[in-house]
Amino acid sequence: MTNQILTEILIILIIGKIKLQIKDYWQQDVYYQIDAFIDEKTDIISAKQSLTYWNNSPDKLDFVYFHLYQNAFQPESYLSELQKQNGNTPAYGKYEAQKLGTKIENITVNGKKVKTVLDNTILKVFLPSTLNSGEEIIFDINFKTYFDIGSLRRRMKTYNSWGFKHYNGVHWYPRICVYDAKFGWTTDQHLGKEFYGDFGAFDVQLNFSSDFCSRSNGLSFK
Repeated sequence: MTNQILTEILIILIIGKIKLQIKDYWQQDVYYQIDAFIDEKTDIISAKQSLTYWNNSPDKLDFVYFHLYQNAFQPESYLSELQKQNGNTPAYGKYEAQKLGTKIENITVNGKKVKTVLDNTILKVFLPSTLNSGEEIIFDINFKTYFDIGSLRRRMKTYNSWGFKHYNGVHWYPRICVYDAKFGWTTDQHLGKEFYGDFGAFDVQLNFSSDFCSRSNGLSFK
């Protein structure tokens, strides 16, 4: 009987702790709307992106960060320096040699132009006004991303298979960094490893030449 009572008390304590953790838990919400055109002659993506971002944290935010992952594959990047320290000499494609990965052409927040600071694969965006807890904002971004072929291992690339041209598109768009209760902003430079991102919704239109087929997860609409 004593062991049974102790077990019941332990279960109650564990359930209470779980409830407390759930009560204190939060995560940011994101909704991406992207309209992109892929030029198979130049291997360049030209796109417009609208991102709605909800601040579900208890904190006030005066700036945010975005990942521009494709900027890792270029001379003088953090990934390039890591390769050199490991005794490797990366070879770059024609766009990479010009330091063209993902290029932000224009960015506004709630219709207002904002100050930005770029550090290789991390873009800091200063908000025009404080984003309070429970509020939302909209980022409108025009950008280009360049497909290329270089020696650095990457998931986004072009290649030929059985006589057909293929595009692997991975994190080709500006993706907002995660802000969470444990780390705050996660602003690690991309060094060719895994990714950490918010769960969210995506509404994406990919415009290709009519002789291409697209494959992805999610629902496809024609």
